[in-house]
Amino acid sequence: MAKVILQSWREGLEKVSLTKIQIDLLGKSLMESKANVDSLLEDQEVFIEIADLDLAREFMEKAEKTGVNCKLIA
Repeated sequence: MAKVILQSWREGLEKVSLTKIQIDLLGKSLMESKANVDSLLEDQEVFIEIADLDLAREFMEKAEKTGVNCKLIA
């Protein structure tokens, strides 16, 4: 089990893209994905547990491209 921590966001954060990545890659609901983005925008760290390490790496890479500062804990 891996954990991706969405630590902070950079200017130009692509909120819709970040929401869509969570839905498409991780199978999260729209409500949960949007809540994660909203928490991040309120300067709260978001912890997402992902069963597969490769999937966690892929998610982290894509999230970083949308403007999120992430950390992976394997």
